[in-house]
Amino acid sequence: MKKAKIIWVLGSEHLNAHKSIPWRPSFPNFSNCDVLIVNLQSLSETLSGSMIGALYNEARRYIFDMLMTQEKEVIVISSSNQHLLKWLPIYPIIKEIAPAKIGEYGAEPPIDEYLKTVEECSYYIHSFDTSYVEDLTNPKSPIHENYFFTSEAADRYELSVVIDNEVKNKAKQLIGGYFKFIIEYGWDYRIGNPEGAFVSGRIIFLPPPTRVSVEQAIDLIVNSLTGAELIESPPAWESTIELPGLEDIENKIKEKEEEKTRILEEIKTLSEKKNALIRFRRLLWTKGRPLENAVRDAFKLLGFHEIRKIREENLEDWVIEFKHVKDYEYGVFEVKGADQRTSLADLTQCNKWVEDYMLENKKAKGIFVTNQYRLENPSKNLKKREEFPKNEIEYAIKRDICILPTHEIFNVVIAKLKGEKIMREYIEEKIANAKGICKLL
Repeated sequence: MKKAKIIWVLGSEHLNAHKSIPWRPSFPNFSNCDVLIVNLQSLSETLSGSMIGALYNEARRYIFDMLMTQEKEVIVISSSNQHLLKWLPIYPIIKEIAPAKIGEYGAEPPIDEYLKTVEECSYYIHSFDTSYVEDLTNPKSPIHENYFFTSEAADRYELSVVIDNEVKNKAKQLIGGYFKFIIEYGWDYRIGNPEGAFVSGRIIFLPPPTRVSVEQAIDLIVNSLTGAELIESPPAWESTIELPGLEDIENKIKEKEEEKTRILEEIKTLSEKKNALIRFRRLLWTKGRPLENAVRDAFKLLGFHEIRKIREENLEDWVIEFKHVKDYEYGVFEVKGADQRTSLADLTQCNKWVEDYMLENKKAKGIFVTNQYRLENPSKNLKKREEFPKNEIEYAIKRDICILPTHEIFNVVIAKLKGEKIMREYIEEKIANAKGICKLL
């Protein structure tokens, strides 16, 4: 069974296209579709800096990658503005003329149906610019990429454009068609011919429609490729024709859309609440910045809304203010997660922050938040998570450091979420009085 092609349109909305992509940075990777239709008629002639960057750095590369697959196809509804063509990896050099009637063409379906919507064209194609393709495929280019033919092309490389199914005007000037680039590489001296040739996928340049809107003309292509009904979009006056029962159906659709919007907003709100809760689990298994942030969020839930950084980013992780304990002004955090054990060096680092505050005549309590053996299930390794060598415990006691395992924070968070009255004053006293391991519950 033949696999259906994935059709994307860049630059306008089409009901039967698998994806309609606006002219807005950043672009999805076009290589995920089989056929990309580019509506240059909808591209503004005044391009912003961000749009120029997205076209030349993203869109051009994605279209080039499509052509290099040799299988995918790009259809461009062209423009008489040369400026709007230059971002394409291969683009026609056009010459503007007075409109000339369309003449000969031998297009395949559905391009033949599209061309029936074109009466005349105000330009012709003089030549092609392939410099971008050459930059990326010629081994002599400083920015070339490697392909299967690259090593052979180092001896001989020749790039050319071939045309099938030409579309001409009445003056027999080229205005469109099916284009490919061919890279001939290497040289077989036995027969005096190139060793091989790479043939790209097709890029089809089409003159803009004149009988119908460009959106209606593109619909003909999309609908044919997707197996939908082969009909262009209706004219503007079609919507003014009344049909019995239509208004009632439209009102019901509107009600359902409003209900859908409300439900989606509710889902978004619930998802945010869900994610906020799930983040507390990070107390049990993360390290680094995720663990630091989880500790901050937990203390905010417990009433320490002022938890923050006071000094530079590379110093202590967090600081709280004691509001109910007179012996200390600040609680200074050193947060550390480890696959195995945290170390004495982590404790000494915590003490270093306390001493910094002492030098500023500020009384601080060192809080060493530890998440050791973090990847093991806490329901099975609680003893290991609370196990510290004697010298570390003695160091913490001697220097008045609170060793606070993250599962202790997690347990008090769970109690708070269950509705238990866990007062900030209680947490402060527990931390202030702890010398060595702290038990919050």
